[in-house]
Amino acid sequence: MVYPEEHLADLKRSIPLMLAAMKRDGLPIESGLINVGKVDKELDVALFFAHWITEINEIIENLNIVLIDMRELSNNYVLLKGSPEKRYYLLVRTYFHEFYRFRESFNRVIKAAASRRYIQPDEVPRARKAFQYAFEDTIRIRNNLVHGTVFWKGDKHFDLTLLSSARERGFAMQSCQTGEIWDIGSVLQDVCEETADILRDEGKRMSKVIQAIVRELVDVIAKV
Repeated sequence: MVYPEEHLADLKRSIPLMLAAMKRDGLPIESGLINVGKVDKELDVALFFAHWITEINEIIENLNIVLIDMRELSNNYVLLKGSPEKRYYLLVRTYFHEFYRFRESFNRVIKAAASRRYIQPDEVPRARKAFQYAFEDTIRIRNNLVHGTVFWKGDKHFDLTLLSSARERGFAMQSCQTGEIWDIGSVLQDVCEETADILRDEGKRMSKVIQAIVRELVDVIAKV
């Protein structure tokens, strides 16, 4: 997520203030907070966007980690304890648990924007409703994946469940024609790649939505 260029110069002004605060108060080992005291409006706006975009970028980084783990599961499952099938489903749920932080972050930010009078308080419900509308596709995909109404049906997921069940019982599936052992890794690769592509595309879509919201809020605050 790109930080608004209009506020970069003001954001840089926070560095000497933070250094002075740490020199005065010591390192914020216990609280994790640096008290720079009262700041002017321009710096307050710059820090407002810095906190928000830092959190958004953290979420994006975490989502990317989940997708990397998902794509590598077909290669790494032999090194990991536990069921590879359950690990796949856990990665899906972890992705959405982290993804929902986008909405939690937005709700906090829009409330903070109103408390600072960047926007009017009566605009908060409309903003949240608009964000929820943008979030509905994600909710639909999440429900399909997590509750298994669509994406967890079909040959690929049936094969994954079958091979995982056999593996947990110490058995293997073997072709009657060729005698070849059916490797769960190949099934995992198909399932994980397909799901990771779906989640990647949804992550990119939401990133664009939030970047547009940041841009709009920058313009709104500039008029206050």
